[in-house]
Amino acid sequence: MCGPTTKTDDATSVPYEKSEAFQLITYTEEELEAMRKVKAALMEEHGVEESRIGLCFLAMNTINSKLRVEEATKKYKKLLDIMADCGVPEGIDDDLWKPEAAYQLYPYKPAGVDNNGLSVLWIKGGNKVPLDEERHHVQAALMFFMAVHADHKSLKNGITFVIDSSQKPEGPKIGNEKKMQKIYQSFPLRPQAIRIAGASGVMRVIINTTIKVASVFTKQKILDRIQFVTIEDAKKAMPAHSVPKYVGGEGGGHSTIEEWVKGRLSLFTKPEL
Repeated sequence: MCGPTTKTDDATSVPYEKSEAFQLITYTEEELEAMRKVKAALMEEHGVEESRIGLCFLAMNTINSKLRVEEATKKYKKLLDIMADCGVPEGIDDDLWKPEAAYQLYPYKPAGVDNNGLSVLWIKGGNKVPLDEERHHVQAALMFFMAVHADHKSLKNGITFVIDSSQKPEGPKIGNEKKMQKIYQSFPLRPQAIRIAGASGVMRVIINTTIKVASVFTKQKILDRIQFVTIEDAKKAMPAHSVPKYVGGEGGGHSTIEEWVKGRLSLFTKPEL
């Protein structure tokens, strides 16, 4: 479930896993009004059922769209359409933790915050999604995405995005790679930095081609923040405590990705609309 409900913009710090100061999200009246308009547009202009509009995701989507109602509405509707194509026709609700999909969290690595105190979204690449696991994969991606944005500072100021591309997928393609890429591109990100770590020369060519395709969906200023770096350089952007365990850090002090995601989702503030 979403966490506490609040309206005021008076952020409160609470302890989280003893390793970081977790600041509960609070919303301004301007943000709440924009959310109401996006919800109304989805229902009245696009015929989206209220049950498919999760208020926590609505809040994150609207704020990451900088309160631009038309843009936020289009992003939400586009994501719902792609999710339906991946076996999730019910859309997004406020029961954010989906235990049946938790096994698909394996590409995501728990981390702490970067050197500016923003959450780190760290993905270990080189994975494939079997056709019969698309539904759970999409739900897991949504859980992780929401968990990264669950604190006040990260939601309001952005995050650091790291993709470990040092591992190349093995074997033939499954055939759903483009569809999965559309899902990832549809999440409303506002990264302050995007670091693609450990890519070989061949992988850089492939990634650059993907970036050109992504430019159709993503603003150029976001693409301009992409940097090709080594794993060591990516680690330098955050305290050693925040670095994922598999590359020599402490993972932000968290034991498992499931524990980290479930804990943060429980604290995501649900807006009162």
